[in-house]
Amino acid sequence: MTTHQARRYYVRDPDAQTISGYDTLEAATLAATEYGEGTFVVDTMAQAYKPMLHQVRGGTLVYAGYGGWDTGRFGPDRDLIEAIKKGHAALAHAFLAKGASASAADTNGGAALHWAVGGGKIEIIELLLEHGADKSATDGHGQTALELAQKRGREEIAELLAKSNS
Repeated sequence: MTTHQARRYYVRDPDAQTISGYDTLEAATLAATEYGEGTFVVDTMAQAYKPMLHQVRGGTLVYAGYGGWDTGRFGPDRDLIEAIKKGHAALAHAFLAKGASASAADTNGGAALHWAVGGGKIEIIELLLEHGADKSATDGHGQTALELAQKRGREEIAELLAKSNS
């Protein structure tokens, strides 16, 4: 089991290959501007309606249109589910880096992978699979993420999940 040192801010490089945690916005901003254009900074403790996601554009860190939801109040697993619902891979990546389980589920049993399939977010699905999401988990209707993808006609996602099961 990997031990994570939880940080407040996470910087995701433009190629989505590296994510690093920082304690202060100043340190995260410096790292993000060094990575350059397209780098994301996620505030994993953003409160409701406060800016959570920023991106380097034109050499400056600017708000990228996603706000918090009382983040940090119930733990990284719940925050991962909320990040997936928001639909931005940098948000999900930050909570995985913070220690959330790729197999996290909401209070009704909806697994992270199911939420990503429901939202049609291939990049998030790939991220969850890379972090060991349980592909055999079932939702409240007894269906796996693959079955959900097939039911919803998401052929590309179903193919990705089928390949990952082999």
